[in-house]
Amino acid sequence: MTIILACVIGVLGGYGAVLFTYLIDFVTEWTVVPICRAGVRYWIWWGLLPLVPATGLLFVSWFTRRFAPEAQGHGVPEVIHAVARHDGVIRPRVSLVKILASGICIGTGGSVGREGPIVQIGSSLGSVAGQWFGLSPRNIKVLVAAGAAAGISATFNAPIAGVMFASEIILGSFAIETLTPIVIASVLADVVQLQAGDYGANPAFPQLYHVFKGAWTEIPSFFLLGLACGLAAVMFTKMLYGVEDLADRWLPRWWLRALVLGTIVGIGGVLYPMVTPVLSPAAQREYEDGTSFVPPLFGVGYGVVAHSLHLESGTKPSSIEGRTPGNGWDRVVSLDADQMWDELWWLLPLILLKPLMTSLTLGGGGSGGIFAPSLFLGAALGGSFGLILNLLVPGICAHPGVYAIVGMGAVVAGTTHGTLSAILIVYEMTGTYHIILPIMIAAGLSGIVARFIDPDSIYLKKLRRRNEMVARGHEMHRLEHIMVRDVMIRHFPTVRHTDDLAEIVRVARANSHIESLPVIDDEGKLTGIIRPGDLQRVLDTDVAPHLVNAGDIAMTALIALRTNTNLLEAVRDFGLSDIESLPVETGRGDSRRVVGLLLRSDVMRRYRQEMLRRR
Repeated sequence: MTIILACVIGVLGGYGAVLFTYLIDFVTEWTVVPICRAGVRYWIWWGLLPLVPATGLLFVSWFTRRFAPEAQGHGVPEVIHAVARHDGVIRPRVSLVKILASGICIGTGGSVGREGPIVQIGSSLGSVAGQWFGLSPRNIKVLVAAGAAAGISATFNAPIAGVMFASEIILGSFAIETLTPIVIASVLADVVQLQAGDYGANPAFPQLYHVFKGAWTEIPSFFLLGLACGLAAVMFTKMLYGVEDLADRWLPRWWLRALVLGTIVGIGGVLYPMVTPVLSPAAQREYEDGTSFVPPLFGVGYGVVAHSLHLESGTKPSSIEGRTPGNGWDRVVSLDADQMWDELWWLLPLILLKPLMTSLTLGGGGSGGIFAPSLFLGAALGGSFGLILNLLVPGICAHPGVYAIVGMGAVVAGTTHGTLSAILIVYEMTGTYHIILPIMIAAGLSGIVARFIDPDSIYLKKLRRRNEMVARGHEMHRLEHIMVRDVMIRHFPTVRHTDDLAEIVRVARANSHIESLPVIDDEGKLTGIIRPGDLQRVLDTDVAPHLVNAGDIAMTALIALRTNTNLLEAVRDFGLSDIESLPVETGRGDSRRVVGLLLRSDVMRRYRQEMLRRR
């Protein structure tokens, strides 16, 4: 059944990605493009452009808050959390809300990507299918990952990268038994995209003619680029959540936040130079006609990426005119020194402005991914790095477009901490195998630098900020499908916070198999837990028993589990606290109640049982 559903999810995920792309193009053609077309000849029209992202962000923020709050933001963290904490269960409405919200957000100029939304859409389809047919939690998680793989595969025409992304980022496991459904869904989604999508059989960024010659003189430059990309990835992550915090603090009302930040995004799109300094005659005519032009800081920004990948140093015109569907920026001539300086001053500000515009869009309540902005940042940084090298040490370094390709993979590796996914996705997007060696160098180094500065990826950082950090493990992945409610003790002793020492000793002796005693108040809420060492220290003193109550000796800074937490997360929580028992709660706020007690020994016993069953 899982294999059959994976086939269905692959097909639906492929059509979902195609539909999502058409929705973005449709919204763009009816909002941004008419103003840009008119603004080419009548500058006064540019005054209307900032209102488009602001209006789009206002609607998207209201729409997601009203119908599916988890559809707000970049989507992938919610999928990871659903897999790790909730048996892969995602609400059915999420896919519909996400596709509409993200399509409108990106189409009206929101500076975000379409990959995160399509991952959440595909994962939602997989989750709904698994729930509908009553599959086990383990199989539902596999179908969620299959939906994510289908989304990545169809979006980038990259089936191998889709499999790696689903395994490395979503599941955090490369277990062999999970790969077959994921591979099937990824392949079928790509087949659908080949038949119904824009790219056909071509890569996302086709006809790249730069190759890595394997010269030893070029290797040090890729090491330096990897270091720079690791730092840029951390900068992007910190900026994303820093802007979110500032927006929440200074603009507490969601609608005002959406309007203000959306307007800033629109102003940035208007004020930044709309064209690259060096365009071929064909691309220049296309811009003047206003037929397919979108400001570089609006939307996914693939026009800037394509242009960066085709930068070539030299004096002779390029013999190849690559073309990415939907833009004409990639048709450029080879650059002389003066042109390279012009290009450099145009690209350099984008290294800071694109992450800032993405942060403002998501901070204002937008819906969209961070994958495309990471690619944009990497292409701009790598292209600028290559231009600088070609200006300073010409003849011993590669073309700027080579460094743009390598920068894409390196920044993605630094932001997502998915080095294998980053390497493969850039390779499949460009179809340039000869460039994979420098990508491996830079992406590996970027990932190390990013992890050293900040252990959390851009996805897990969002969960940690909500105190919903998930553990990713390959050896203990079998504990992910076992919930705390399946192992916890439902009948357990408690003491009230007003009980004296004599009562505490009596309860402890009557329940010697339980080492720690939960302490509750008069309303039944958990206030702390008494460990054996805490009790022994009081007994060793000369204090009269009636002068000591449970509230005086209980540990109050404790971790409480939820019934739907899996055992892998419980193991992490045990590791964070010096305690042998953890209380299990249900309810929220004033309705919180202790319903169980999880013993470390019971968790280890269940783990041994699972390992023996596997063997």
